[in-house]
Amino acid sequence: MKKILLLLAISSLSFTAVAKVPYTATAECRFDYDDFDFCSKHSIAKYKTALAKQSPNYDATKILLNVGSPRYMRYVVIDTQTGVVFPLRDAILGFKDARGSLNGEPALIQFSVDQPQLCIEGSVYAYRDAYDNVKVCYLMEKDSRLKYGQQMRRVDIPESLK
Repeated sequence: MKKILLLLAISSLSFTAVAKVPYTATAECRFDYDDFDFCSKHSIAKYKTALAKQSPNYDATKILLNVGSPRYMRYVVIDTQTGVVFPLRDAILGFKDARGSLNGEPALIQFSVDQPQLCIEGSVYAYRDAYDNVKVCYLMEKDSRLKYGQQMRRVDIPESLK
């Protein structure tokens, strides 16, 4: 009898490790003066697919996902425990030349399943807040005033690389 209970306990633990959480909500659909829609049908389909098929690749229990394009990256952090999606306000671009045009060198994106920080080297853009050829890092920060209790924010001022 003890063996059966032990097997049931182990199987229920392994089931919860494999069980996928469905998409719940997106914390922010649009940012001021930004026409990218994080709540579009296309974006939500990407979130659902990631939750169903991907393992966490960022900060132990989260999925970092680019829902933009390879040249104009729009990152979101998907919490695999709640199904809530947290968009990054900044658009990530590659490096720029002296005239402000993209020079073809892609942005460097550094993150890990073992670390809570996302660091970018390249250019970042948000309305009235654009920086070319910088290093900047982001982190999920708790904020009880927000509907979902946290958001993805810059943890430092972008540092020039040149």
